Amino acid sequence: MKRFVLFFSLLLFVFSAKAQFPGLSGQAEISIITIGPGENLYDSFGHGAIRVQDPYLSIDRVYNYGTFDSFEDGFYLKFAQGKLNYKLSIQDFNRFLGNYQAQNRWITEQVLSLTQAEKQEIFEFLENNAIPENSYYLYDFFYDNCATKLRDVVGDVLGDKLTFNNSHLTEEKTFRDLIQENTFNFPWWDFGIDLALGAVIDVNATAEEHMFLPDYVMQAYANATITRDGEEVPAVKATNKLFESDYYETHRETISPWMIFSILLLVVVVFTYKDTLQNTRARYLDFTILFLTGLVGVVVALLWFATDHTATAKNLNLLWAFAPNLVVAFYVVKKNAPVWTRGYVRFLFILLIGMTFIWVFQLQVFSIALLPIMLLLAVRYAFLWVKGLA
Repeated sequence: MKRFVLFFSLLLFVFSAKAQFPGLSGQAEISIITIGPGENLYDSFGHGAIRVQDPYLSIDRVYNYGTFDSFEDGFYLKFAQGKLNYKLSIQDFNRFLGNYQAQNRWITEQVLSLTQAEKQEIFEFLENNAIPENSYYLYDFFYDNCATKLRDVVGDVLGDKLTFNNSHLTEEKTFRDLIQENTFNFPWWDFGIDLALGAVIDVNATAEEHMFLPDYVMQAYANATITRDGEEVPAVKATNKLFESDYYETHRETISPWMIFSILLLVVVVFTYKDTLQNTRARYLDFTILFLTGLVGVVVALLWFATDHTATAKNLNLLWAFAPNLVVAFYVVKKNAPVWTRGYVRFLFILLIGMTFIWVFQLQVFSIALLPIMLLLAVRYAFLWVKGLA
């Protein structure tokens, strides 16, 4: 009797599990949806989702891995620490489409060349992934985001049958290069990103690693093949431009970091020249320089050592944004600074020389906007090296 109850329960479980996911009809299609960049920074890298359409079952929905609980406790702290969970959401396709059309962002659909069994398996994979207890994942900008999911979901189902042929990649690019392709309209944010991310992103990205960006996912699928019965067929059987926009005609911000930092360089040169002629020292200028570079250094150090972000490690911006400056600033502001501060400033000058070699040999690539900052610091540190801080 117990065996019968166990068998019946197992059979009931199997049938109920099957009943969770309806069988797609022969009219069903599965597509990769790619959305172009938008006018906000968080939209500048584009977006992507998977569409499942079945007119017979009146299904037309998108599976969107780029959503999160905006009111989650400690949202901003978790984002800064690299501990933010994103989730898979199911949305009505027409509403999804209308939202991005309203933002004037281009939308392209790639209909995948799949068998009925493959369509059903991908559909069930997505439906199972959308169950609340399965829908969350730890977001990583480079390795686990809404774009990489488009690669991984189909790849997990098709396995070795899916091959990404990489003829569309004609030159080697680092992760930093790939980021800068999408931030050209945001020079201040581009500078901030360069400042926050470390030397780990100055390595050439593999073909697969390019696919952290939706645009490269679209290009990869356009060149991908699926092997069936020993023959390769294109992975995409139809490409539909659902909406086109003129985003790339948008002009960038006119006031750039390079412009502002060049003005600051000129100000420091003028003050230093005046100090040289009058045999004085602008103490509060020295305080401001050390305090601000120290403050930036603390932030850079925290991003490196106090977060789970993979891209903020080994950040050699610490050579100019030297965290101890935050404390030393309160010594150099004194009329007669301690004797050791002169040696400290010489050490800072040597760090700048080291940073120059690191930049030249591409051990880490720094923002070009840092050039006037480095010159500013070099001018002032050289003056203090010679004169001292009396």
